[in-house]
Amino acid sequence: MRKIGHRIALTLGLIWALCWVSHAQQQPNLVVFLADDHGQEDAGCYGNPDVKTPVLDQLAREGMRFTRVYTPVPVCAPSRSALFTGLYPHRNGCDRNHGEVFSHIRSLPHYLSAAGYDVVLAGKEHIKPKEAFPFRYMERHEIPEYLSRKHERPFCLIVSLNAPHQPYFNLKGGYGRIQPKSWMPATHETLQYTAAYYDHVTLADQEIGAVLYWLHHYGWHGNSIQLYLSDHGPAFPYAKWTLYEQGLRIPLIVKWPGVVKPGTASDALVSMVDILPTLLDMVGVVGNTAFDGKSIVPLLKQQATAIQEAVYGCYTNLGVQGANDYPVRTIVESRYKLIVNLRPESTFALQAMDQPDERAVIDAYTVLHSWLASGDTGDRQRALDYRRRPLLELYDLANDPYELTNCADDVQRHDVVLKLYQKLTDWMHDQQDPLWNEMVTNKKQLRKR
Repeated sequence: MRKIGHRIALTLGLIWALCWVSHAQQQPNLVVFLADDHGQEDAGCYGNPDVKTPVLDQLAREGMRFTRVYTPVPVCAPSRSALFTGLYPHRNGCDRNHGEVFSHIRSLPHYLSAAGYDVVLAGKEHIKPKEAFPFRYMERHEIPEYLSRKHERPFCLIVSLNAPHQPYFNLKGGYGRIQPKSWMPATHETLQYTAAYYDHVTLADQEIGAVLYWLHHYGWHGNSIQLYLSDHGPAFPYAKWTLYEQGLRIPLIVKWPGVVKPGTASDALVSMVDILPTLLDMVGVVGNTAFDGKSIVPLLKQQATAIQEAVYGCYTNLGVQGANDYPVRTIVESRYKLIVNLRPESTFALQAMDQPDERAVIDAYTVLHSWLASGDTGDRQRALDYRRRPLLELYDLANDPYELTNCADDVQRHDVVLKLYQKLTDWMHDQQDPLWNEMVTNKKQLRKR
């Protein structure tokens, strides 16, 4: 009888184990492609006819493309920390470049590992401390071997690219004639720099294509949700290192076989902090309210057209090479965007704009100085305005998507400024932003305007 009982127990154990493995294999895999310094408008699927991104374009045809997605901060470490924690920078602790999150913070690998996932970060890291981000770390060239294995557990693979991060160099046979961007003076240097950046965007697209090849080759594509996004915008004046649209607005494409209708788009406001709760929702991990972000699954299933009324951004300019203390905060709603420069008496400075990059063929310093040297008064003023900014900037994004006209002093929009300023102040208080008191002090002056 003991032998029979032992056999029954062993049989039941094997059945349970097989059922567990079967259940795990039915869970979707997650593959997240994270680019470095890729602005939203710089892909064919986002309407740019100059840059070739066939892989991203195909992904957009197979999934949903989001047009109003914002990173909360326009530099690497804080944006990635926000992505992996679902928290805005002052709540997770990493509010400056090369900073780190608080030691008690939980992140994506904590949540997904507890749900039975193997969680891998392949490529660029720029997050710390390691204890707060317990990924399985590997290099990107190890991805094919990883995908070739049999996996008893579902996996979450973060493919973290270095492209299209500067230094930039124009590739042989690369982009030649391109259209000037509406938000930058069209000097020769600007066009050369833009073309070099496009070269690197195409390199990123090709690398994503290589990973997708292996995903298909080893049969994982049918049960894998795929996302593409960037940490922030490119290293241009008025982009990276700023809270302007070109610094904060990022691409997001989601392919979810059997759930997301192919070839669809959403203009809902989305923040990078929404990505972690979304991934958890996708795999059935629900009930966590510790995040600043919200799941966008209702948008993906076309069960909703919006999940929030506003998104927020913050920047200190600290932790950046050769930079000064230049704190900026922003709130973005459906039509208007308010930027508050908390050191308007200071001149914005950082090494990338103040010194040539010896590693590069063409750099941001050369671009900015070409504007100053231009014989066009408007070009020169654009460069000067980049360095010196007013306390308040209000932009009507519906009519001025490139933020060329500051309407903060428009008396007809004074109520808009007051409303957004109060919402931004309240958010900073909730986030325990150390500059909240300065916002309160400035508001007293604002009411007198």
